[in-house]
Amino acid sequence: MGERFNGRMLALARQVRRMSQTDLVRALGGILAQGTLSKIEHGRFQPEPKTVDALAAALRVRPSFFFDSSYLREPMVSYSRRRQKLSATELQALYGLAEIYRLNLRKCFGAIEIEERLPSAPSIDPDAFGGRIEDIAAAVRQRWNLPRGPVHDLTKTAEDAGVVIVPFDFGTPLIDGFCQHAHDGLPPLVFLNTGQPKDRWRFSLAHEIGHLVMHTTPNPEQERQANQFAASLLMPAQEFSPDVDPPSIPRFIELKAYWGVAIQALFYRAWQIGKISDRQFRYFLAEISRRGWRKGEPVDLSHLKEEPTTLRWVVEAHLNELGYTEAEMGDLFGLEQHDLRAMYPVTARRPKLRLIVNER
Repeated sequence: MGERFNGRMLALARQVRRMSQTDLVRALGGILAQGTLSKIEHGRFQPEPKTVDALAAALRVRPSFFFDSSYLREPMVSYSRRRQKLSATELQALYGLAEIYRLNLRKCFGAIEIEERLPSAPSIDPDAFGGRIEDIAAAVRQRWNLPRGPVHDLTKTAEDAGVVIVPFDFGTPLIDGFCQHAHDGLPPLVFLNTGQPKDRWRFSLAHEIGHLVMHTTPNPEQERQANQFAASLLMPAQEFSPDVDPPSIPRFIELKAYWGVAIQALFYRAWQIGKISDRQFRYFLAEISRRGWRKGEPVDLSHLKEEPTTLRWVVEAHLNELGYTEAEMGDLFGLEQHDLRAMYPVTARRPKLRLIVNER
């Protein structure tokens, strides 16, 4: 545990628990005034040990959580697949939990290193390609040596290229994923909602890869560009176009199993490359609404793997290779056992990581 209480970590824990300062003061039973709590969060007041213990109990973390001296990142500028109905409180709680994942990974990466099996995702300014997003997606496919046709396992491909995918239940269907660029000794991070079906998972991941590739600097067109990149990466026009003929609901159902994307994504791609008209596009969208497929499409895609492994391997490396106990991992992360197991469900499988032992 460090020497100084970090008030920003207190604010982060409160953010994740969806508690206002007033809520926390009430949970503490009045042992702190809100003004004092505000001073603690802003680093103007160091709490006594008994107060630290009370804060930890109220926020369901270990006292060590508050003594992490790491800085906290500002939320990304709309690098997320989300719907407008998502409240600011829910969004900030998700971003806060992502920040905890990032801080914990930073602690782990001092002792391990992940070997990339593919070249890392390139950084490409869309303007350098004349705004031709299709060509950028083709360049990425070529860089990763992807074969013609559907991407068999996009999750494995991204992780082989050094992207760390952090899967967890967002607790809401209103956001599918968001990402963070490589920084501060960490690789690129993509956070994905495990509550979405695999077909949507693949498009969400491709969308976030698009942000990592094209958007080191945000721009007003970034969400449209990321959607176009995702469609182009997963369904290259040259190979996808002949498959659409003739365009019909039964045909799109067949294509879903082959290309591994949602029927709605197939509509979007067919419209994007001019295989269906605006009128047909609207008709097909209305038809799946009429059939009740907006929330659950037909076709079983259980053959798709799409299971992230890097995050699990990082934790397993500490437990199996570096000799950490679960209690020690909890203290390292500042998490109680329940949250530790919920955030990092691990198995007894041996981690496939190259370990670096730092001599002190």
